[in-house]
This record gives sequence, structure tokens and C-alpha cells, in this order.
Amino acid sequence: MNIKSELEKIWNNDNSNELPEFVKERGFVFAENEKQKDILITGINPSFREGDPKKGFGFDFQKTLFNEKYDNYWDPIKKMLLNENIDLRKNSAYLDILYYRERIQSTLKNEFLKTKVGIEFIAKQISLSQRVIERIIKPKVIIVKNKESQAYWGKYSNKGTFWMGYEFEFIENLYCGELYKIKKLIKTNKRVTNEIEETNLENTLVLFSHHINQYTSKEKRLRTETIMEFIKNIIPAHNN
Repeated sequence: MNIKSELEKIWNNDNSNELPEFVKERGFVFAENEKQKDILITGINPSFREGDPKKGFGFDFQKTLFNEKYDNYWDPIKKMLLNENIDLRKNSAYLDILYYRERIQSTLKNEFLKTKVGIEFIAKQISLSQRVIERIIKPKVIIVKNKESQAYWGKYSNKGTFWMGYEFEFIENLYCGELYKIKKLIKTNKRVTNEIEETNLENTLVLFSHHINQYTSKEKRLRTETIMEFIKNIIPAHNN
């Protein structure tokens, strides 16, 4: 799958001129996911920082993980995947479910979800992300680290909010968030990716984590040992 090409189609849609000016001006950013990984960490959308290049581009998450330069967004993620005894970096992927570049998260509701064109713009990006997750990454553990993004997985389908449309089974509350597993895809034509009729993620563990940044208390931070336990528990279920 050529992710950049897919995003260019979304960005150059006939209705794109009705979107906020910054969408075309800043372009998009995507993680270059080309291989299966057992661990997937997801955010909601890439930020735009002063001085960033104004164009669409991809980045290598593995290079980001092994880069020793401090970054207030990536370092808390690095700490989840690495400690003195465990290194999960090579078996981890990252993906923002949306690709437009903006620091203020309320922009999603205020600029996109109030218009038909904006909703279609968001839906196409989420559909692309779901196809990447289902067909390329196929993770066994998903860490949803952004609270605002939980609805787009289908966590609130009981309220009529489907988007990706996964049906979850609750497992337990943990120090770091709520742990679920994916049961199946909900049968509804309101999902954004109805071309996917059966999920490859059955029994995949999904942690809807507490918000993770440089200010998150140590007690609420997801620990590397916990992720390792997730993997040990889920791999037999996938292999049966």
C-alpha cells in the first residue's frame, strides 16, 4: 500500500478547497508502516511546530525510537518500550489515525466535524489508518494513548459512534488505563471501512491508556514490563 499516494488523493479531492486553509498549506505527516509489528502505539494527529517543513512526508518510527535527541512527545513513548532489561522498540509501530497537522486538538470538532466535507475528510483518513492496521501492521497489542481518539475505534458504538467499528470485550481496569480485547467488527453500514468485512485483529489487546506526556505521573505511566506481559498473554490466543 502506498500511503503517501493514498493521502495525496484525500488532500487533492474536489472538495478540498472547502477545508481550512492550513490543511493544504501544511500537508500531511505519516509513519512509514511497511511490516507486521506486535505492538502498535496510536495518537490522533501529528502536531505542527514552528519551522516544520510545509509539505506532505513520511517518517521512520524506528529511527525516531533510536534517536537519542530529547523530544517531549516521543520520549515518553520510548520509555514505555525500553528499560534496563527489556527492549521492545524493534517490534513496535506508531500511527496517528489522522494525518493533518495541527497542535490544537479542538480543531477536529470546531473545523472538521461541523461540515459534511469535513466529516468526509476525517472519515477517509480513519479508513486509511484502519486498512494500514488491518493489512500491514496486524498488531497483537494496541496502545491508544490519546483519549480523544477512543471514539474513532468504536469504543462508543453503544452511543451510535462507530467510525472503525470494532466491538470490544472489557477485561480490566489497570493503573495505566482500561484494557479490552477486540471481538469482531460491528455489522453496520455506518463503519468507515465496510470493504473490510472480517477483522485480522480478533483477540488483539487494546489499552485505552491514560494520557501520556512528559507531565504524566510515574504511577500512571505504562511500564515496559506490562507491555511484555500483554504480548506473552496474547500470542498463544493468536496462534491457536
